Amino acid sequence: MCFPPSKGTGVAYGRTHGSAQNHTTRAHTTKTFDPFGNDFPDQRQINVTKQPRTNEITVSLLAIIQVEMQHKRLLILLMLWLFGTGSLMAQRLGGGLMVGPAFSTMKISGNDSTTFRADFTGGVRIALIPKRSIFGGEVDVIYSRQGMRSRAGLDESGNTIRFLEKSHYINVPLLLNVYFRKWNEDDEDESKIVRLRVGPQIGFCIGGNEVYDVKEGKKKKQYITPWEPGSFNRIDYGLTAAVSYWFVEVRYTFGMANVFKEGGKSANHVISVTWSDIW
Repeated sequence: MCFPPSKGTGVAYGRTHGSAQNHTTRAHTTKTFDPFGNDFPDQRQINVTKQPRTNEITVSLLAIIQVEMQHKRLLILLMLWLFGTGSLMAQRLGGGLMVGPAFSTMKISGNDSTTFRADFTGGVRIALIPKRSIFGGEVDVIYSRQGMRSRAGLDESGNTIRFLEKSHYINVPLLLNVYFRKWNEDDEDESKIVRLRVGPQIGFCIGGNEVYDVKEGKKKKQYITPWEPGSFNRIDYGLTAAVSYWFVEVRYTFGMANVFKEGGKSANHVISVTWSDIW
C-alpha cells in the first residue's frame, strides 16, 4: 500500500570554517643610510607580519573550480552532442511527430509497492539530419502524463484500495542521434535506418493529483486531491536513451531530480513506445 509522501526528518550538516594567519617573525640587522652622511643607531629587531595572500587566492580558485566541476557532466554531454552534429553545412533540417503510450513510475525511498501506470505522451521533433555522416542532433518538445500507482491492498473493512500519483510534464530532451548507416539520396525519411538516441532532458511540471481508489464490492469510489503548489518541484532533469526502427521508437527516461520537495527520494522513470518519424 502506498500513501502520499510524508514529511521526512531532515538532518542538517554544517561545517565550521576557521581562519588562521601565519605570523612570521624575522630578525635581522639593518643600518639606516642618511644621504647627508649621518649614521643612525642599528635596528636590531624588526617584526614583520606576512598576510597569507597566496593562500587566500588559492582557496578562492579552488572554490571556483569546485563549482565548475559540478556541471562537468552536463558540459560533457553538450560537447558530445555538438561534436556529433558536426557543422551545419553537412546537415539538413527535418521535423517530425511522436505519439503513443507511456508507462511511468516513481522510485520512492522506503516504499517498494510502487508500480508502473499507463498513460499518454506526444510531441514534436526538430532534427539536424546528416548528409554525409552517421551523426545528427535533435530537440524534442513533449507533453508527458506521468506518475505511478501502488499495488492493490485491503483496508480494515476489507475493501480493495489503490493509490495513484498523476502528473503532467513538458519535457525537452537534447539528443545525439546515431544512425547505423549513412542516409542515401533516395531516403525520404529515417524509417529504414536503425538509430540510437541519447542525451540529457529537462522537464517542467505543470501540476499533478493524488488519487485514492476504493472498491466496495461492485462499487468504485475515487478521491482526487490536487498537488499543492509548494509541495513539488517544478523542474525535473534526467537522461534519455532510445532505440528506433521503422516508425517505432522505444524510449527510456531516467529521472535524477526529486518530484516532491519533502520526504525521501522520489524520482521519475518513464518508458514510452511511440510512433515516431522525421522527414
